[in-house]
Formats: sequence, C-alpha cells, structure tokens
Amino acid sequence: MTNLSIQHISEKALRRLAWGFTLLILDINIMGFDIFNDLLGYILILYSLSSLEAESALFQKVKWITLLFLIESFITDWFPNKNVGLWSPDISLSSIVYGQVFSLVDLLMIILLFTSLGQLSIWQQMSDPSLEEAFITRRKAFIGLLVLQQFFYPFIINLEQEWEVVMTIFAILYVFFMFLLIRLLFRLANAYGAVHQGQDKDTSNMQSGDPYL
Repeated sequence: MTNLSIQHISEKALRRLAWGFTLLILDINIMGFDIFNDLLGYILILYSLSSLEAESALFQKVKWITLLFLIESFITDWFPNKNVGLWSPDISLSSIVYGQVFSLVDLLMIILLFTSLGQLSIWQQMSDPSLEEAFITRRKAFIGLLVLQQFFYPFIINLEQEWEVVMTIFAILYVFFMFLLIRLLFRLANAYGAVHQGQDKDTSNMQSGDPYL
C-alpha cells in the first residue's frame, strides 16, 4: 500500500471516528426512540480504528476497549438501576464500584487514543504549530479531568445532595472536552486532505512536464 493510499484511508477514518464520537454524545429521544443510536456510533468508531491500525498498533488496543464499552452499553440498557456515572442519594456501593471501573477504562482509552493519534504520520508530513498546541492542550485537559474523576468516586456514597451540582458540572465538562476531541479529529483529517491534495498536484505537474518544476 502506497503512502498516498494510507493517507487517504487515514483521512476518511479520522472523519468517521469523529462522527462516531459525535453519535455517542448526542442523545436525542423522541417518543422513547434514540435517533442517534450508540450502536451506530460504536460501529463507526470500531471500523475507523481498524483502518488506522496501519498508522499505529495502539489503535488496535483502543479498538478492544471500544468493544468493551459497546458491551457495557448493552448492560446499562438492560440494568438501568445501576445509575452508572450518575450521582444520587440512593446510589449503591456496587454502582460506585461499577462506575469507577469503567471510568478507569475510559481514562485508559483516552490516554491510548491520544498516544496513538500522536503517532500518526501526518505529524512528520506537515508543520502546524496551532494544531500541535491544540493537540497537547486538549490531551492534558481531557486526561486531567478523567484523573480528577477518580478521586471523587470513592467519596460519592458520602456526598451530600448539594454535590449534585458539581457532578453536573463535571458531566458538562466531559461533553465539552469530547467536542474538542471531535474537532481535533476533523482538523487532523483536514490536514491529511491538504497534504494529499498537495502531493496529487505535484504528481500531476511532474507528469505534465511542468517547465517551472
């Protein structure tokens, strides 16, 4: 497979990955029907990660964790009383343990995802300080938020109801950082597209015998 083919595949995969995460965080229900089904989001993510394995083997590990989350989503649908990821005065110890285990897995997934994205070939093919700065800043912020979450979980069962506001703020921040990640994925896809177009133009000029080359 040529470099141009890999670049084209990576560009499309990154766009699908961004749309997959978008479907996961959008939850619009009409008469009990979820328009943006999590299943479709997970399928897009899994398909995209498989396409990106040629860039980094770490994408395969992210894929297996995503598969675990796909299974977990079915569990939470069948057992909604677990209140996974939610705070309530009646939350049980088993729900806290269950939630913290998957929050740790989520942390691992985000770490591996950013690490694998940092190994994409596009970083060697172009120089974009603003994109590099955005990548580093969003990686630190997202991982920092998830690490902070781990300190809250053991104390949730003893928190007063007033802390529900804090948990709501955390949920909002999580969605906000997910949108930033999605935006980053689209920007990386656009970077691949720009490099790919530039290489196509150079190849066309060489084939046409451009005297200014």
